[in-house]
Amino acid sequence: MFRCQLCDTVVPKSTRSHRIIVQTRARNYDPRRLKSDEGRKTFRKMRTRGKPNFDKGGVGTEIVQELMVCPQCAEKNQDTASDATDAAE
Repeated sequence: MFRCQLCDTVVPKSTRSHRIIVQTRARNYDPRRLKSDEGRKTFRKMRTRGKPNFDKGGVGTEIVQELMVCPQCAEKNQDTASDATDAAE
């Protein structure tokens, strides 16, 4: 049982909740070196031959706010949620 965050009704038990993304933001991830392989370089070399030991970083999106809603509200707001994610990109 849970309470829908849009229509504010209590949903019967064994009903699955749906999550709707309300707000997202753009995010730049900085490149970084992994610290886990500094102490065990010989073992790491044997295990990962040729793989880089750093994270290149990049650009992506983060979820700022999402709502837990009932199946009926999820169907109603499915189109508006996809429009919001398209606008964020």
